[in-house]
Amino acid sequence: MNKLTDYNLLSLDSILEEYIKSKDEMDRIKEFITEVTPYIKPIKLIWDYSQKIRYESFIRGYENKKNSERMLNKFQKRMDKLTKNEMFMEFLVQTVSDAINARSSKAAFILGMYVAEIVKGEKEIQEPSYENLLMINALKSLNDWDITHFNNIYSFFNQHKEHTKFFCASQIFNKTTDESDIDMSSSPEQAEFKAVIDKLINLQILSTSIALAQDNEPYSVALTYYSHALHDLLKRCNQTI
Repeated sequence: MNKLTDYNLLSLDSILEEYIKSKDEMDRIKEFITEVTPYIKPIKLIWDYSQKIRYESFIRGYENKKNSERMLNKFQKRMDKLTKNEMFMEFLVQTVSDAINARSSKAAFILGMYVAEIVKGEKEIQEPSYENLLMINALKSLNDWDITHFNNIYSFFNQHKEHTKFFCASQIFNKTTDESDIDMSSSPEQAEFKAVIDKLINLQILSTSIALAQDNEPYSVALTYYSHALHDLLKRCNQTI
């Protein structure tokens, strides 16, 4: 450690010691509350408003599926039955909570339509399926950019499905089937795209495999069953390109 850095750390340490000695715990808490209070109310109002927007988006998506008197009657009968199912009601309440806390109002809208589709389904719902839970977890985690990137990724795979099942992020980004040695951290746009790929992997929307030796990436990715399920859902909600 050089002398300048050592001096700065020692100075900071001594300043903190003096500050702690000069005030008791209650004084420090009061000081903090006084400083942050002017900001708490507006921050809370902004958060409450953003949640309200997403809740309204969820309701619009839900109502979108009930566009006829016959369908509304069917929904009411289904709901009368489903509200007696404790497991389904827990699932429904949690999904509404997920929609309110989703990353975008678009995702909240899609969640509303998805729940309506589940309610409308002919099968008796004993408990939500793994696919239901995975789709909802994906939608609450994706923002608008993520959804746009996913649509582009899906389109790329669809266009080149005869070539191979696995592609590296750089190939998808550059829309080429040629092997790539590009560093995906070399620009903000590439880094953002790679981050979306990683997010989709964590959400089980994409699967991974070892990349080719000449690629500058540790793994390549492929579509999964859930990739198709998510794309089909986005398509039904008019959210695909």
